[in-house]
Amino acid sequence: MATFLYAFNAIAPIIPLIVLGFFLRRWGYFDDYVIRKINAFAFRFTMSSLMFCNMYSLDTLSAIHPEYIALVLVSILCITATGFVLAQLATKRRGRRGVIIQASFRSNFAVIGLILAGNLCGDAGRVIATGIQAPGIIYYNIAAVLCLTAYAERPGKAVKKRDVLRSIATNPMILGLFFGMCCLLIRGMIPQGSDGSPVFSLERDLSFLYSCVKHLADMTTPLVLITLGAQLNFSAVGGMKRELAACVIMRLLGAPAIGLLTAFAMQYAGWIRLTPPVISAMLSFWGAPMAVAGALMAEEMGCDGELARQCAVWTSALSLFTLFLWVLLLRTVGLL
Repeated sequence: MATFLYAFNAIAPIIPLIVLGFFLRRWGYFDDYVIRKINAFAFRFTMSSLMFCNMYSLDTLSAIHPEYIALVLVSILCITATGFVLAQLATKRRGRRGVIIQASFRSNFAVIGLILAGNLCGDAGRVIATGIQAPGIIYYNIAAVLCLTAYAERPGKAVKKRDVLRSIATNPMILGLFFGMCCLLIRGMIPQGSDGSPVFSLERDLSFLYSCVKHLADMTTPLVLITLGAQLNFSAVGGMKRELAACVIMRLLGAPAIGLLTAFAMQYAGWIRLTPPVISAMLSFWGAPMAVAGALMAEEMGCDGELARQCAVWTSALSLFTLFLWVLLLRTVGLL
């Protein structure tokens, strides 16, 4: 019962907001236009603020562990390769293959993943999760641009290095992480007073500015979860059941399984040490549903936008059950 309650309490805070969004849409508070605008606002402003605050909240850059970044990159490369093979087997339509590959590696770690890591292991889990954000998000954007462009249903459109670099450099989440890291570096060089604290602090001396950014960051979780619920549409699956099943299974079951196998192999080789905070952060990274931003990008780049939207919605709904089962399993065997 204690294990069951541990897993339930980690996942339960996510459920009510998604359910609320589902019913708000049915009651007429949201329509497609409003949801698109809210998603764009969240992606460009609140999520970048959240990335900044998460990075700025670290005490020093020493909280970022290179061995865990290596685990993230190795595991996500294995997941992407598996997604590539699955996409070839699941469908013959180019635009849908790109979506399946993206769904295999691109999780909503920036929002739901960070919540889960904190729910599982508190501040220790959040610190590890924050440290792996930057390489994960950079990989997401580079790999997404490459696979979506390569499989776009636009003949003759080639991948341009300039477009890839522009997409990375202007990504709001990457910008938020970048500015947060810059502030963290500057804070480490500021002289300290007699009490051991820096003589200047953004949080203390520019509290009005920091508070604005913090308020935007605090909006992210409820805003994104409510709009995810509002996008649940069980009747729109139509003729994409095979491809949607491939996306959902790979994202919620395949990716965490491959990630855990990679982690165990690296621990066996003596490269890393798996602790509950590390497991909580990595499970959040591998097992979170597909990012809504991936659906927006898929449509803009000429792939099947409807499949991508359905994937984001269905993985978000079903992740409430799969994440619960993963947490229950890892807690039972003593890893959490």
